[in-house]
Amino acid sequence: MSVEVKVGKRVLQGDELFSLLSGHALWPQVMEAMVVDRALHTFGCSAEAIAGFYASELAADAAFLEKRRAQLLLEGVSEGEVDFFVSRPLRLKLFKEQRFVPLLGSAFLKMKGSLDSVLFSMLRNKDHELTRELFFRLESGEESFDFLAARYAEGRESESGGRLGPMEMRLLHPALARVLSTAQPGVVNPPVLIDGFGVITLLHEKRAARFDDAMKVYLVDQLFREWVRGEVQAFFY
Repeated sequence: MSVEVKVGKRVLQGDELFSLLSGHALWPQVMEAMVVDRALHTFGCSAEAIAGFYASELAADAAFLEKRRAQLLLEGVSEGEVDFFVSRPLRLKLFKEQRFVPLLGSAFLKMKGSLDSVLFSMLRNKDHELTRELFFRLESGEESFDFLAARYAEGRESESGGRLGPMEMRLLHPALARVLSTAQPGVVNPPVLIDGFGVITLLHEKRAARFDDAMKVYLVDQLFREWVRGEVQAFFY
């Protein structure tokens, strides 16, 4: 006999629900939610703390929490789990602060190379002989980078005369990041092969990442994502 599952006002058969989860590739999200909730259940939250967390919502609507609970019940959350899901955002905030904030300094130092930003010029062309010729013309000063990029570049850099950035190193193709990580500002780098293109680069400036509030938020999120991946692997596989 197939299990029935109520979702809002709809009743789905179990095999129908499983098909939806698989067909829309939602199982990874479910697995991640399960391991996170497993950890968050160990965090208690007082009514005062929850009210403080939702202060702005309660100021706008005094019945906010009651409406939130009613919505969760309508969506299929059991009576015993409603309070947990109401407080889940606060529990998650507390979990991240306790688990990952103490690790931020070491994480920043470890990841700093990939967090630095670079301002550079690039010229890509799939004609490798032409790319070598263009490199020699640039190296000799015969032509300017922006002129040749506008004329010969086959990537989006053609629209900006080859100039790109500032961009964080982590967002670059690994081969491009390796070239720029050791490049000297103002020196045209010999072409390298990246995804079928001959790629010439010129580093203008490297900007060191700052350990500011925005960076701390990013690092907490990165550490949390790494933790989730590890927990999913250990719990399910």
